[in-house]
Amino acid sequence: MARVNASSGQGALFELVARGVKDRYFVKDDPESTFVHDPRYSSSAPHLAERRTAVPLNGTAFGTTFEVEIDRYADIMTECALDVTMPSWLPPLPTMAGGMPMDPEVANGLYPITTQVGGVSYGYVNGVGYYLFERIQFYQDQFLLQEWSGDGLLAKQHTEGSRNSRFLALEKGGWKETLGGQTAHRGIQLRATPGALRIYLPLPGMQCPGDGGFPLTAMPWQTLRLRITLRNLEDLVVCSDEIHKPAPWNVPAFQYLFPDGTPHVFSPLGRVNIGAPTVLLSTVQHYVSPAMQELLRTQPLTIPFRRLFENQFSFGELDFISLDKGGTSAVTRILEGRHPTERLFWFFRSSNALRQNRLDDFRNDYFDDRAPTETQPETEPPGRFYYRLKLLIAGKDREQILEPAVWEQMAVLASSENAPGRAIGVMEWSTGDGFGAVYPMERQPEGSVNLSTADRPTLYLELANIRSNPFLAQRKCEMRVFSEAWNVYEVKEGRGRVMFAS
Repeated sequence: MARVNASSGQGALFELVARGVKDRYFVKDDPESTFVHDPRYSSSAPHLAERRTAVPLNGTAFGTTFEVEIDRYADIMTECALDVTMPSWLPPLPTMAGGMPMDPEVANGLYPITTQVGGVSYGYVNGVGYYLFERIQFYQDQFLLQEWSGDGLLAKQHTEGSRNSRFLALEKGGWKETLGGQTAHRGIQLRATPGALRIYLPLPGMQCPGDGGFPLTAMPWQTLRLRITLRNLEDLVVCSDEIHKPAPWNVPAFQYLFPDGTPHVFSPLGRVNIGAPTVLLSTVQHYVSPAMQELLRTQPLTIPFRRLFENQFSFGELDFISLDKGGTSAVTRILEGRHPTERLFWFFRSSNALRQNRLDDFRNDYFDDRAPTETQPETEPPGRFYYRLKLLIAGKDREQILEPAVWEQMAVLASSENAPGRAIGVMEWSTGDGFGAVYPMERQPEGSVNLSTADRPTLYLELANIRSNPFLAQRKCEMRVFSEAWNVYEVKEGRGRVMFAS
């Protein structure tokens, strides 16, 4: 093609010839046509957003319960989160030989810090922003509206949202994907100073991007508060060795090397000198016009929202004895839940993982150092706690018995954009976060099982063998099952209430 000089008038000629074609495309006489200079616009209510943080009513400390009240400084709340800062057992550290000590997060980010003897790495559990919270309860006056555990919020975050939104929310909660070898050690070290963390709470009206928010101005006489229970510090620290309840504050000395090879040896802070976690309530609220305020106060509002119900089951030595005799370990557990439920999701943890504070370890390591047998084959995929699972209602199969690969991958990818990537099983009766959905995406009740009226909803499992706990001299593991149900929050005549209590 011949080159057109910059000074040539051919460009104007091309524009003149193409103008008629473009005008017919943009200004054609059609109800669906668009015009780039069209003066029409889609109107929206004027509003102004502001973020504020609130301090708890009583002090925060590991292993204690505190309350924080939601401050009503605007009209509509569109985000509610917990801002967390974790203390460290690392004292102020220099970043160069002979330098002044400073925030340990800087030196920890530059140099691998290990014990002086043995080279053991210590840090918080992966996802400590979630696991810090043993229980979070959302109250309206004295009525409990919602309840979560940090474990449930983390598993929920793994199973929904787009690839980007899930990754960002997990990163803000202190979750880091690590690999084996030195990368895993470095990941543990970096989590000794996790920095500022944020955990989003899925309150009614703010569970999906694009939700309308929680109308504070429509219920001016009701008190909204959170009652939160924290885990103990001793239950949140992990290390690179298989140590029962790791305690870095009892280690005599840590060390790291400066770029010139000079070692810096230091002692960690004692347990009594490690501060308490800082937890603040962060909310985003919007100011709207007086006309919109009056409309929100006078018009009845209904807000469908999803509510989690958590079931915690344990399996002991008696549940695994049949495997030693060449049989099948078939067990059942009855679910507790209410309302139309669109999905179940679950994970397992062994007692060995729990005693080492590996709360993020959902894997069964039984076959890591032993070969499968004919009566005890490897699970599919490997490293799972059960061979097959199904749901029964009224003694009949509601969902057929299937392997973990189906519940963790195929069933999820059939309705969602991505699988959890962890050993988290999902049984879903809705369309979920569909692949290719344009966010913000509206969510609504779809396919469901009504656990309020279901007759004996029961999980049937065929367990795989697990390692024995060296302290208890027996096999033990836990299973947490979460049912995600729909309910309706109604605001009418200045007061809010849950439409369906059962």
